Order: sequence, then structure tokens, then C-alpha cells
Amino acid sequence: MKKSVLSIRLAGMLTFLLLAAFAGPAVGQGNKTYTLDMTKCSGFTAEDAAKVLGLPASKLAAKTEKMTPTLWRCSFITPDGKGLSFSVSVAADAKKAAAELERLRSNLEVAAETAPFKNKLPKGAYSEISGPGLGDESVWTDVNGTFTVRKGNVIMQVLMPAGKIEQVKVAQAFLAKF
Repeated sequence: MKKSVLSIRLAGMLTFLLLAAFAGPAVGQGNKTYTLDMTKCSGFTAEDAAKVLGLPASKLAAKTEKMTPTLWRCSFITPDGKGLSFSVSVAADAKKAAAELERLRSNLEVAAETAPFKNKLPKGAYSEISGPGLGDESVWTDVNGTFTVRKGNVIMQVLMPAGKIEQVKVAQAFLAKF
């Protein structure tokens, strides 16, 4: 009897260890604090934007705007209005940034229940996306067609281009800078 109880406990512990090993990073595990110089989009240039968009850098007008003390917008736009745009928020620490992203999820759930979206979103209010170069956690939403990613204390939200795959590429290119 003792042997079977021991076997069950060992099997349970092994299952737990395997699940923990393959579950992926938990929200909030990325505790790194980054200091970014956002006056020039933290080193993200028109050349970087051009690589993502498949356009010559000379066609892109770069613009950096300080929206609040901790929020910046970076844009790289062609004369006809195409290009890419994203915002970057730098929180005091990773815990605060994780809380901001959790608040975004909550806001998206509320928005998804409003008249324009109720029962019309193909995958709900948002979907979690993970992959190489996507920081600690990331969220795609059909509510406003944006992709938001957190790496340590930094939150980036890609506004343009409109496609999910293109937005993921923008985030990967920006996050690779730090």
C-alpha cells in the first residue's frame, strides 16, 4: 500500500514539473526595468520601419511625440498616409506595467460587451499572442485592431499598419532594440 501511495505522489510531482516546464512564462515574470531614450523612438529609425514595411526609408517621414510624461508616439508615414505608428509607455517598474496591461484586458472585455461589438468579435475581446521577440506578454484585439506587448516595464501598442501579422513584426523590430 505504501508503495502505491509513493508511486502516485511521484507521478503527481512529475506531472507538475512537466507542466511547469512547458507552460511558458507566467504574466509578470519579466521583471526587468528598461530606461529608454524616447526622444528618437529609442533608436527605432526610418530604416527599421522601412525593413518592416518593405519600403525605401526615404519615403518615410519620422515623427516622435511626447503625449504624457511616460507616453510617447512614434510614427513613420509615407506622403499618402501609409506607414507605421506605435505608442510606448515606460512604467516605473515591471509590476506597474503588468498591471497596466491587465487593466487594458479588463477595458477590452467591457468594450466587447458594448453595442458595436457585442457577439461580433471572432475571438472575444482579445487574444494572447506569444512568440519569439514578443517580450513578456502580448495581446491582440479586434476591438480597436491593435497589438499591445509588454517587455519588463515597457508597454508598446502598435496602431499601424492594420494587419495583425504586420503589427507583430513592428513589435518584434522595436523590442529587438533593447
